[in-house]
Amino acid sequence: MTKIESPRRVDPVTFEVLRSGFRAMCTEGSALLRRVAYHPTITEGQDFSVALLTADGRMVGNGHRDQTPHFGSFEATVLAVIEDFPNLSPADAIICNDPHRLGTHTLDVRIVRPVFRGDELMAFAVALCHWADCGGVMPGTFYPEATECYSEGLHIPPLKIFENDELVQPIWKLLELNLRTPWDRIGDLLAQLQACKLVEKRLNEYMDKFGEETILDTFEETMDYSERLFRQEVALLPDGTYEFEDYIDHDEGQEGHPAVRVVLKMTIDEDNVTYDFTETDKIVGPAGVPYPGMQSASYDGTLHIFAHLAPLNHGIVRSIELKTTPGTATHVVRPIPTAGYCAGAYEKIDACVMACWAQAFQASDLNRVYAGTVNLQNICLGGKHPETGVDYVSYTWVEGGQGALVGADGPTGLMYLFISGAGNQPVEIHERFYPWRYTACEVRKDTAGDGKYRGGCGVFRNWEVLGDSLLTVHGDRSEHGPYSLDGGTNGGPSTLILNAGKDDEQDLGMYASGIKLGSGDHITFGSNGGGGIGNPWERDQALVLEDVLDDFISLEKARDVYGVVIDVLDEDSLDYVIDEAASKTKRSELAKVGGDRSVGYAPGEVHPYGDRVDTSAYEASAS
Repeated sequence: MTKIESPRRVDPVTFEVLRSGFRAMCTEGSALLRRVAYHPTITEGQDFSVALLTADGRMVGNGHRDQTPHFGSFEATVLAVIEDFPNLSPADAIICNDPHRLGTHTLDVRIVRPVFRGDELMAFAVALCHWADCGGVMPGTFYPEATECYSEGLHIPPLKIFENDELVQPIWKLLELNLRTPWDRIGDLLAQLQACKLVEKRLNEYMDKFGEETILDTFEETMDYSERLFRQEVALLPDGTYEFEDYIDHDEGQEGHPAVRVVLKMTIDEDNVTYDFTETDKIVGPAGVPYPGMQSASYDGTLHIFAHLAPLNHGIVRSIELKTTPGTATHVVRPIPTAGYCAGAYEKIDACVMACWAQAFQASDLNRVYAGTVNLQNICLGGKHPETGVDYVSYTWVEGGQGALVGADGPTGLMYLFISGAGNQPVEIHERFYPWRYTACEVRKDTAGDGKYRGGCGVFRNWEVLGDSLLTVHGDRSEHGPYSLDGGTNGGPSTLILNAGKDDEQDLGMYASGIKLGSGDHITFGSNGGGGIGNPWERDQALVLEDVLDDFISLEKARDVYGVVIDVLDEDSLDYVIDEAASKTKRSELAKVGGDRSVGYAPGEVHPYGDRVDTSAYEASAS
């Protein structure tokens, strides 16, 4: 067993004050960023992160509502900055977004600012925003047909964008000429700088009060503390190798657009953990993730299970060994494109990590088992606003269903588990910025993964386009829904429909590029439901009736999947009653044959490992 040598450097009270303070200053930086930035993706969607790292590039803490896909890659980011700029000065700031070196996609633009104490470098502050556009073939930069990263906009190596707090004009001019709506981007850029400066200010205030040595000691002790707790909990679990695989629906870069397997073998050896992704399939299109992004996803899935160890810091990072094969979906290399990484490989890595831990935890008394969650769908529209004549680029997602827990249903209408700090982009804000008119925003019936405990339902939004626009979507999970466990079914599919119910209705799928829209066209954008846990015919019949009354599931699904036969006595007054005798017979039939799990789902809804985790021990313990 690994022994963590952790001499007490700081008294316990000061340690807790400073450990919480490091996160608080990042959270304050995030709040400033949200208030000062311009684009709704940032101000409403909260697609940003702020973090504090040591002078040699190790993670200390991040903001409370920041996104793991971002800050999980910040160590690689700061190490790249240190390598390219070993002699930074106070009031410098570096801009960068190089996906293969930093870990995500070109749209995630980082500002890195050194924190000095006199002439001594003490730390780094990082502020990342998802810029709504970074150039490229399509408005919003996403391009599912890309087979080279050169189609995905401007790649920015570490460059000095601020010197002595003054904007370096030649660098900005280069950016300005390659971005759509650069007036948005300058606002976001300046907001990122101010967030870093606020973290710098707060850290200096702490050093004024506690001294530089105490701050640096607490950096180290924070990491030791997280590693020590993580290893202690891992040591309680049975040694062994746990396996899970998930699927990206398509590799648009290969002929025939085959599905892509993401494969994880997780090994526990005493208190050591290894994630081995080496058997993952190769990929050509833009749904794979670079190595630092794979790191982010691995830490993300881990912290879903060990949430009490958040925020992420280097103590967790150094506790997990990672293995990959370059060129595969979990370790793409240049020039493989990456724009759709978060909807593609990132989310599948996250899911595999959680599912492997579910297998490990089935033999323990700790209930940390979760089914799969709604996947991210990236939808972008661009064009000229017909009223103002000004160009616009939008970036939109739709909230959906979370996975079931043992003993509880998954919630409906929440953000994606792996970017849970993101926000709902309100209808009113969209209508203010973009030439759209919303006509509906509702729960999607029959999209929850079924089970004794069902997943949350998906959500759909429908809006009318009021001017000519160009639409691109890069999502996933229209064929392989969020995974289920212990006999449940996967969550329902994601969908994007043009002019639903009309003669020219078209299913655009999740990999559509450059769809021309005219005034009066309607978009119906639907998200996944979460996966279910347990056999559906074992669900409490009263809960099934309640789901029918809430319009979460249909009468047909209640009968054919859950085995609950419901008679409608008066539809107007919602006078529905359960036919107990018919339900008993139906449930006996379902238990014999395993149930009809095809109702309301796209092909592939039953996960190949759906029965691998037995949750009965948890239920017995809870009762």
